[in-house]
Formats: sequence, structure tokens, C-alpha cells
Amino acid sequence: MFNDTMELVKLVGIDPARLRLEWISSAEGTKFAEVAREFTERLKSLGPSALKKAA
Repeated sequence: MFNDTMELVKLVGIDPARLRLEWISSAEGTKFAEVAREFTERLKSLGPSALKKAA
């Protein structure tokens, strides 16, 4: 299912680097915070989405 979603993302013009799937338990608050921080940094480094410009 994830691979199908990634193919759809590519078809509509979204950079696959802008998506991330992580399985995190509700008991893993620290891991959630770390993943959210890392992903936010990654998105900031990618800059504005090209899709937003096209809309």
C-alpha cells in the first residue's frame, strides 16, 4: 500500500522526500518528538513545494 501511495505522489508532482511513514507507539513520546523534529528540518531544507507554485 505504501509503494502505491508513493507512486501516486510522484504522478501528481509531489517530491517523495516530502513524505515519511513511521510506526510509533503512543508510549514512544520521545521517539515521536525526534521524528517530528527531524522531518521538520528535512522539509525546511527542501524549501517551498513546487506543487504550491502550480496551484
